[in-house]
Amino acid sequence: MIKLPPDLVSRPAANAAAVVGLAHLDEARAAATRLDDPEDAEALHDFRVALRRLRTLLRAFRPELGDAVPKRLQRRLRDLTRATTAARDAEVQLTWVRAQRGEVGRRPGLSWFVTRLADRRDRAYAAVREHVVPAFRQLERRVRRGLNHAAAPAGPAGPLFAAAAARGIRDQATALEQELAAARAPRDVDAIHGARIAAKRLRYLLESLAGDGAPAAALVDRLKALQDLLGELHDLQVLSEELGDAVADAAAERARRLHALALDTRPRTRGRPRRAAPASAGPLALARLAARERERRFAELEHDWRAGGLAAFLRDVTTLADALATAPPAPSPAPLGPPTRPLRIRYTHRAHP
Repeated sequence: MIKLPPDLVSRPAANAAAVVGLAHLDEARAAATRLDDPEDAEALHDFRVALRRLRTLLRAFRPELGDAVPKRLQRRLRDLTRATTAARDAEVQLTWVRAQRGEVGRRPGLSWFVTRLADRRDRAYAAVREHVVPAFRQLERRVRRGLNHAAAPAGPAGPLFAAAAARGIRDQATALEQELAAARAPRDVDAIHGARIAAKRLRYLLESLAGDGAPAAALVDRLKALQDLLGELHDLQVLSEELGDAVADAAAERARRLHALALDTRPRTRGRPRRAAPASAGPLALARLAARERERRFAELEHDWRAGGLAAFLRDVTTLADALATAPPAPSPAPLGPPTRPLRIRYTHRAHP
């Protein structure tokens, strides 16, 4: 959670949003530096989260921030985030597959699939370090310059941060409700993905308001559970697609090897051990496990959220938004510049399937 100045919600929205945005930018910069350490297992996750938080804030407070961070720079932030997806997906998939070894056993093709994922993860991480981190460092300076300008106490005050946040919270709550209504089965991939994105954006907005004991903090905790569930469903869908590709690639590679052996008339000699041979049995067993897990996770979504939990949650979100929309301004003016220390974000992370 972000440690916020106590009067942030009653500040002008542009100033307050810029202050929070600078905190997210600080977090992204710190995580980008950590990406150079191959032993830091959380650096990529922290970098992605900080960028997503920043993008959500810029989107939600676009009317108040204006051109402080132009759309072209926001698109570049989006592209940088997307450029890290391959590394993140391979990392999460590898963690899940290794956790299933006891279920799958020594089926042919399992070692080959693990090696395939590990190679993909290593190549993707190398691309992040070589291309994404330098591009972010250049982009960061321009984004920081715009946010620093917006954080300065200049120009008309405009709407309060609380009122502007209420608007964004309502928008994302509506998007979450619509996407969850459309997700009627595990195969409704687009709706589940849309609900996951809406839940993240709503959570990030609420976290900018969630001080100790604040109503927003309780809503954030409930959203974290929903986000984890939707994230697991999404990750299992991505993994299922990867397993389908692996089965097809294993069959094709095995056919090519058999064809090459049929044409090779040289005597067979013992040489160095070969890499794990491609086979479909292991990936197919993993695919069956992933399908069962998707069904189980979707049943949890139905029971915990679609059966009534969502309606109660949305009522609480609406109550909070109404209170924010009518929040009074601060009784006395407060310094509007950026904080002297970077605002810190604390969150937990566990590997998702």
